[in-house]
Amino acid sequence: MQSVDRIVTILALLSDSSKGMGITELSEACDLPKSTLHRILTSLVHHDFAVQDAQSKKYRLGSAMLRLGAKYLNQNDVRNIARPFLEQAEKELRETVYLSVLQGGRVICVDTVNTSHDLKYFLSVGKEMPFNASAAAKAILAYQSEEFIKNVLDGGLVQSTEKSIVDPARMEKHLASIRILGYSVCEGEMAEGATAISAPLWDWQGQVGASVSVIGPSSRLQG
Repeated sequence: MQSVDRIVTILALLSDSSKGMGITELSEACDLPKSTLHRILTSLVHHDFAVQDAQSKKYRLGSAMLRLGAKYLNQNDVRNIARPFLEQAEKELRETVYLSVLQGGRVICVDTVNTSHDLKYFLSVGKEMPFNASAAAKAILAYQSEEFIKNVLDGGLVQSTEKSIVDPARMEKHLASIRILGYSVCEGEMAEGATAISAPLWDWQGQVGASVSVIGPSSRLQG
């Protein structure tokens, strides 16, 4: 299991680095000897889970990760069911619409339908949505257990913009208001000048594990 944990750690580090990472940088980040790290990276490269730039010698994620991601999305029932509704919502609202799901204690964007407006906000599939600064994640978090919410609040809240809610007590009150209203709103909390509105999605067991959201310039989505 130790070797699996090492591989997962390396892939996670590479996924967070847009420019790639050298072996020295990786060795320091995951506290592994360069010899051990080199063996793991050689295997990852062989199986296309990582690639090494010929000039910079830095490593980044390989195409096999993309194939796995695509297969995950194709197997995601929520995404398949929600897609037609996302497309219909975009036609009616003419704003970017996206679907997010709770997975592994994080909220991830799994599908988007972009608007044809010249001025629009793009959300990439696979993007993690911060619990305190995105309408999509707040709409999900508000309906989780008290223990789950406490763990999120105790774990630290991200300051994405000046409007992000970083005070746990204030966040608790905000989540309570979401449960009363039945939807969440994010006004410049994750990206300045952007407003998003999200609604929670319940499964057949009465649990909220996903949300559907619309995002656009605040000038178009005000009241």
